[in-house]
Amino acid sequence: MASRPKATPRVGLSGEPGVLELERPLAANLSPGRPLAAHFHSPEGMVLLREPAALTGFFAGSLSSLSVEEVLGHVLSGIRSGQLIFQHGLVHRTVSFRDGQPVFAVSSVHHERLGAVVVQLGLVTPEQLHQALGKVTPTLRIGAVLTREGFLSEANLYSAMTYLVREVVLNLFEMAEGSFLFLEGRPPEGDAVKLQERTRDLVLQGMKRGEVVARLRKHFPDDTPVVAGPEAPPLGEEALFATAANGTTLGALRSVWEGSLFSFLTWVEERTRDGALLVQQKSTTPPLPRRASGTFMAVPPPPVAPMVPLGPEERFNALLAQIHTALRLAGANPDLMRGFLESPQQGLESAYEGVTLGPDGRVDVARIRQNVSSGGEALARAMTLEALDAFVSYALFSARNVLPGEMSERLYRGYRELQEGLS
Repeated sequence: MASRPKATPRVGLSGEPGVLELERPLAANLSPGRPLAAHFHSPEGMVLLREPAALTGFFAGSLSSLSVEEVLGHVLSGIRSGQLIFQHGLVHRTVSFRDGQPVFAVSSVHHERLGAVVVQLGLVTPEQLHQALGKVTPTLRIGAVLTREGFLSEANLYSAMTYLVREVVLNLFEMAEGSFLFLEGRPPEGDAVKLQERTRDLVLQGMKRGEVVARLRKHFPDDTPVVAGPEAPPLGEEALFATAANGTTLGALRSVWEGSLFSFLTWVEERTRDGALLVQQKSTTPPLPRRASGTFMAVPPPPVAPMVPLGPEERFNALLAQIHTALRLAGANPDLMRGFLESPQQGLESAYEGVTLGPDGRVDVARIRQNVSSGGEALARAMTLEALDAFVSYALFSARNVLPGEMSERLYRGYRELQEGLS
């Protein structure tokens, strides 16, 4: 993995102010006229942010620690407003939320831009789009140009925008690597759309899409050699099959595909099944293993700060919060977790005396430890972990009946990893 660009503090001499030297990849998109506000996190690091007046808070981290669905769960369950930004390499996606609902989205990916979408939907011709792009200015965007020129009606523009926002949100679930940043604050009033489907249903659909992408990426890695079959290519796919006529790799074929990774991989699966695309013998080394989508790890610090592992008590509590969020996203009543606290298992009555379920699904660990503290510190810690383990086991068992299978299995994987770490 390539090393990350560095930022090096330089202390000023003779009363001169200190400076922060940024390597070129970090400084490329920054402007000297737009200073950044520093959020200092002890000597371990700091986060630099452009802070508009409406910013009320932020959280950030890595997708190697929190999956896309877990990050969205924080935004949706907290009914938060602001901008959620995901980035991996040159891919940059931003979704604006108002009270936990996605209302706008922009992306650096070509097929997730408005111009590509209106052509894809058949609302304008490629020639009309090319003509309109020549009239775009910093203050006149492509949507305004298309409607002003009469190429696109206001109603069709709104339909295209809602489709685009939906696709950007769904395509977030293709991302298993990268970083995220949520800037809390009221989004601009303009450029807001209302999606027809409930956000919960959209997230569940995205999670299913992510599961399909993870499975197909494992089955069809980028270095898979393919060649076009002997039959004539399907109508409209001539250019793709011309690329594969003399043999190529799926990675090279993907580079000329206009669409999401999900649509590409499902197309590959369909074409290899019907024999239009033939998989050739693989050559050398197998693909590098990828992180399983949704694997739970510790809540990340800001991106520049090192990961501080959570203790087992905090990890049990974080897993309870995951289960609570999953239940809400699935439309189930998270209160089913309260049944355990209202009637604890035999032997745990005193441990959970006076303990209630927090709004995010967590419990007061300090209260549990206080309830079992009569036997000394080591014994109290062991009994606290035993009590938390029993609650998590109950919550997973109860949730299994109402959660989708892939979501339930993901939670169980996190539970098994936690248990293995304690053994």
